[in-house]
Amino acid sequence: MVVPLIIMILSDPIETKFVLYPDAVLAESTHSYDVLHYRLNLDLPMDSNYLSGIATIASRSNEDNLAELDLHLDVMRVDSIKVDGITAIYQHNGETLHIYLPHPYNQGDSFDIMVGYSGKGSGGMGFLWYNTVHKIAYTLGCPFCTRKWMPCWDRLWDKADYGVEFYITVPDSYTACANGVYLGRQVQGGKATYHWKESYPIAPYLIHFAASIFSTYSDWFHKTPTESIEIKYFFWPEDSISARNAFKLCVDMISFYDSLYGDYPFERYGMDVVYPFYYGGMEHQTLATINRVWLSQQNYYGIAHEMSHMWWGDMVTCFGWANVWLNEGFATYSDALYLERREGHQAFINKMIERRNDYFRAEQSNPHPVYNPPEHLIFEWGHTYCKGSWILHMIRYLCGDDQTWLNLLATYRDSFAYRNASTDDLNRIMNQVLGENYNWFFDEWVYSYWYPEYEINWKKRLEGSNWRFIVDISQKQSHGPKVFHMPVEIRINFSSGDTIVKIPITQSPEHYEVLLSREPVSIDFDPNVWLIEKSTIVSVAETPTDRISFTRIKTVAPEIDIELNRSAEITVYDITGRLVYRTHTQRLRYSPPAAGIYQIRVGELRTRVVVIR
Repeated sequence: MVVPLIIMILSDPIETKFVLYPDAVLAESTHSYDVLHYRLNLDLPMDSNYLSGIATIASRSNEDNLAELDLHLDVMRVDSIKVDGITAIYQHNGETLHIYLPHPYNQGDSFDIMVGYSGKGSGGMGFLWYNTVHKIAYTLGCPFCTRKWMPCWDRLWDKADYGVEFYITVPDSYTACANGVYLGRQVQGGKATYHWKESYPIAPYLIHFAASIFSTYSDWFHKTPTESIEIKYFFWPEDSISARNAFKLCVDMISFYDSLYGDYPFERYGMDVVYPFYYGGMEHQTLATINRVWLSQQNYYGIAHEMSHMWWGDMVTCFGWANVWLNEGFATYSDALYLERREGHQAFINKMIERRNDYFRAEQSNPHPVYNPPEHLIFEWGHTYCKGSWILHMIRYLCGDDQTWLNLLATYRDSFAYRNASTDDLNRIMNQVLGENYNWFFDEWVYSYWYPEYEINWKKRLEGSNWRFIVDISQKQSHGPKVFHMPVEIRINFSSGDTIVKIPITQSPEHYEVLLSREPVSIDFDPNVWLIEKSTIVSVAETPTDRISFTRIKTVAPEIDIELNRSAEITVYDITGRLVYRTHTQRLRYSPPAAGIYQIRVGELRTRVVVIR
């Protein structure tokens, strides 16, 4: 969902997560009403962190005899509440706004709640106002702070089915932007009212507006001759050059993700640039917010990260913050994929390795599963972002080929478009598309913690004219699952060329053998960098039958006549130490040019032969 500014048990997991995360329990039960639409009439004087507004919340009852309900509203003061035009009694305690409806509503009945409110932002989150280069006001609702500037049912899983509409009044020298499409501006008495409308379902934390002395321009993604998407940017006039430079790849980005993930899911896209800002970026629906410092950093993969959230986070939204790794893992993997598009596969691999190392450091400092992290670690870079992206990378590996992986993503997208998805939903989609049970993968990598620490011990043995490759793979981790069951790849290197074998892991140690036509000389573990792992190749172990030995030798003879237990390099030296003959064979019969004493070397073996005439 957001990018940090520094970017820079085999039990039933479903049962477990419901116990651990109360939002999942709440959402699985029937909530008493659904929010259908928010309409916000806001007045911003722009001389302080004060705002006043009227929020009209179109709702529908999910039960008979609905007589009271709760909204969230914190910090702000309630001035009045009406339900379908009738004044309602309410209690406002802390962040809970409890409303007694003027009369009961039955299941399926629709009604409008109109809340007049006003107040000052609390700073840091919610509604923010600063006087820096220019006065600027904006909102930041993630993760729990939309309630700090507007009344709402502040849960990810209750999307407003028909979106949100804004009427934002500011002094007429200011520009206001918000979610959705721009529908016009009316000026009267030194004030301007901006009308914005987002028609797609939207989660409360993605609702956003900003107002300042903005300059603006648009790019267009022309998907077809008749189908185009506007990309509109809002920034301070002083940043015009750096903004155009920072945003120069946005059309290419949206084209890339559109081809990879399917049609861009909303009416338009845009970005507003704000400062100061708590995060690096935030994927407000159709209007991503980025920190002004990104303009000078030329942080294009951060911008790509926020754009990819339109598919993964905004269209398909995680089901409660326990599942936030879905939002952030998808976006972090997506920005690495765009890096690959721009700079090549090795740049992608380097970025993945860098982020794997970031995860290792985070796991060693604060070990915990990526699912249902502690509240203060919801947006911790190493787990939620880096490990989240690696989980998707490993799912891609398990798919076997990119077409299957893209089919899996498309099925997941289509199943939960404009709705919410949980970790368990992705698990079910993976099982469905791949036709196997991958619950073990989610148990080990999502619901558990840590990572495999492999110790690889391999050896080779000559069998006739072939070589037997033998490897034992042990897991030495002292935390997390005793055995991670991810299949592993080993590249076997020959004196010329190589081959890759994929080894299923069912136990530790895992034993594997394969007969090869050429002699293996070395190995590489996980050569294509598909796994979260640490590994050590311990040794090239030999059994007694692997060691070279003499099976035939004549120490005094008219010729050198020796035989080994297997083929090896044999060198012959005269009494002065001069090399006189070298070969690679199992049986040597050699007549040197003169009689005398010769030393035979085979690896560590040494012997002397007296040649007579």
